[in-house]
Amino acid sequence: MTGTGGMTNARPPAPAAPRSGGATRREPCRPAVTGTGGGLTRTEFRTRRAEEAGRYLGDAYGLSLRLGAATDGPEYSLVRTDAGAFTDGVVSLPARIEFSTDEVTDLTVVAVSAGLFERTAAGVDEQFTAGDVLLVRPGGRPCFARHTGTCCATVNLSAGLLAEAAATANPRRPGVPRFTGSVPSDPSLAALWTRTRDFVAETLASGVTSPLVLGQAGRLLAATALTVFPNTATAEGPLPADTRDATPGTLHRAIAFIDANAHADISLADIAAAVHVTPRALQYAFRGHADTTPLTHLRRVRLARAHADLKAANPGTGVTVAGIANRWGFAHQGRFAAAYRRMYGTSPGATLRG
Repeated sequence: MTGTGGMTNARPPAPAAPRSGGATRREPCRPAVTGTGGGLTRTEFRTRRAEEAGRYLGDAYGLSLRLGAATDGPEYSLVRTDAGAFTDGVVSLPARIEFSTDEVTDLTVVAVSAGLFERTAAGVDEQFTAGDVLLVRPGGRPCFARHTGTCCATVNLSAGLLAEAAATANPRRPGVPRFTGSVPSDPSLAALWTRTRDFVAETLASGVTSPLVLGQAGRLLAATALTVFPNTATAEGPLPADTRDATPGTLHRAIAFIDANAHADISLADIAAAVHVTPRALQYAFRGHADTTPLTHLRRVRLARAHADLKAANPGTGVTVAGIANRWGFAHQGRFAAAYRRMYGTSPGATLRG
């Protein structure tokens, strides 16, 4: 095979040894819902039956699968968190499993962490190993794939998230962008995707369910996908109107909108729409007249609101730093504390205690 996604001579790890003395479970295995609430649903699926694994994975990723050679015995698993507009999962395929796909309905980004993933699509053979990142493109393009001792981190992105990110990147091309390649535009961008996905996975694992946090996480993933993979939304430069509309008046209207709506899950596209300019024009206005970006200003406003809440709170009533931080969209307490100290010269806890 000709490798286009990574090393072609890597030897996959040996399949995991079966548990319980190698006995194969024959009873049906259904996913266990391990947690719900606040817009999140976490599920775990585990089975030693390859055919059952193929059916469940096909449903989970919107694939019409025709399972080929596969091995019963080792445990196949999928641990997944559904945030509505996006899902994050870790899938383990410890034995060899082959399948063909007739249809792909969702955009799925796969980051391989172990094993070998081989794919053939449109006459092109590709091999992916640990560290490689690839895109399962929408549009129903058939392909044949083989997993051998593979573990992957997967992210599914909704059409709505992608359309919002595309509108921000290029207002001239509204709607869901078309991805023109399934591997990163530059090999170095694979690491960018992995870091972004790990950051979001850490946020989800922390149990944070704030709509502000989840909204930011989804938009970050969609924007990163447009940065990493070639697509129609990022192929063109800015409009002349983007620079013409980047005025002080645009800046002042945007600041007023942010001040009035910092408590809501607003995006760059929302702010731009409120002041009747393109997202790029809005970015140019902030850079040219305030030496910052719209979202950086939004974070500063939310930090100031968190500061005000900490000062006004009575710690004896059960109010916590974490609760106030989450309310204002700060998921990671360490990063919140560092930003807070840079701005106010003290810790959030010290402010809460008075």
